[in-house]
Amino acid sequence: MKQPEFQSILDSVLTSFTELLEQDREAEAFPNLLESTEAVVEFSQELGRRMVQAYVDVRLKQTKARRLSCPCGEGPMEWHSKSTWKHGTPFGDIVVEDMYAYCRACHRSARPLHGWLGTDAQRWSLVVEEEEAVDLATDESCQRAVDKLERHHPGVQMGRTTVLRLLHKHGEHARKFIAEKLGGALAEAAREGRRQGVIELEVEYDGGMIPVATLEPVETPEGQEPELTPVRGLPKRRKNCRWEEAKLGLVQIPGEVEGRLYTVRPTGELEEVFLDLVGLAGLKGWTEQTSVRGIADGARYIRKRMADAFHASPFVFILDRPHAIEHLGTAGEALEKHGGLPKESWIQSALAKLESGAAELVVDELRSAAELHQDETLRHEADYFERNRDAVAYKLYRERGWSTASSEVESGHRSVVQVRLKLPGTWWHPDNVKNILALRMIKVNGWWEEYWAWRRQVWREHA
Repeated sequence: MKQPEFQSILDSVLTSFTELLEQDREAEAFPNLLESTEAVVEFSQELGRRMVQAYVDVRLKQTKARRLSCPCGEGPMEWHSKSTWKHGTPFGDIVVEDMYAYCRACHRSARPLHGWLGTDAQRWSLVVEEEEAVDLATDESCQRAVDKLERHHPGVQMGRTTVLRLLHKHGEHARKFIAEKLGGALAEAAREGRRQGVIELEVEYDGGMIPVATLEPVETPEGQEPELTPVRGLPKRRKNCRWEEAKLGLVQIPGEVEGRLYTVRPTGELEEVFLDLVGLAGLKGWTEQTSVRGIADGARYIRKRMADAFHASPFVFILDRPHAIEHLGTAGEALEKHGGLPKESWIQSALAKLESGAAELVVDELRSAAELHQDETLRHEADYFERNRDAVAYKLYRERGWSTASSEVESGHRSVVQVRLKLPGTWWHPDNVKNILALRMIKVNGWWEEYWAWRRQVWREHA
């Protein structure tokens, strides 16, 4: 209970309730603990709604009692009209009577009640948005969030589209929050005289597919009118469903079980992912003296960007071992077609060479076979392992206690992204993916309470 003024109200209610219990000697009004608890919950709900309504009503009365002077100095402003709007609270809807004031001299208008309330015609309380709608919808479908709201908060009647709209609104705010938080971490990491940082960090990166869809016009033959929808009379459109990649990165102190920090971005924000990784590293204590190991697929764009991001500190890139085996499988299949060893036998032989640090032997074999058979697949795989020949000495890495696989970030696809964005039957508009990903990033990193404290501060400044 934040307001000490409520203590006297609480004492008064508790005294009245105690007197009722003492008079109920036969336990007729309050027969048992369960029914008494249910009655108290219902009473608390109604009490809360009436108290919030009383706050608005009293502030309206105080507003109307004031003489409103117009800044033009020509005289007082006059009450011109009154409107009403609903405001959803955790206890149910209240009704706000909103007075409109007007100056006939300079034609200035005002709604002074907004100054008392600290808000304009806001349909939903920030408490409802935080604790109920957005929190639920960040973890599960909007329809399930609505169903839970109706079951657990009978006073809150919110539609699915409203929840979805709030989800995207706070997703946009979440992106600003993340930018500020990681920007501050980068500034702190670059500050001279910074405290001693961590000795080493592991950074992982991977991409995963998510479903997206857009509505596109239905093609009609030239000269023919498009078919219209029956209700609104608009040209019919078809849903174009496809898959796009979500970029997921992870920063952790080697060996830690908890405390991993994730970044997740839509397919069009590749550069931002690697900037995020540096910011997250800053939050974990990275300095220019910290040894960083990057583990990922050996695609050209990934390795280069990861190395550039951590160029200021000692950096080692490790080709994710499962990806290496996958590429060996592609090469082994091509070699077998040209009369080479059986695929599995060649994979085991080539992997042993990589493990021992003799990647150049694998590259030479693939390069020779590619030239002999004019095989583009073999040429591609030779380029892949040549580019990563210094990143596959897995036996040495294990001896040093280093990870050789990006398994944590790959499992993060399920726990961070897919758990919300790959629900059955769910498709996302590409423009909205970034919003839900930002909320998922905040929640999985344990920044949820911090985000809402930030939103409250922004709300107070606006008020």
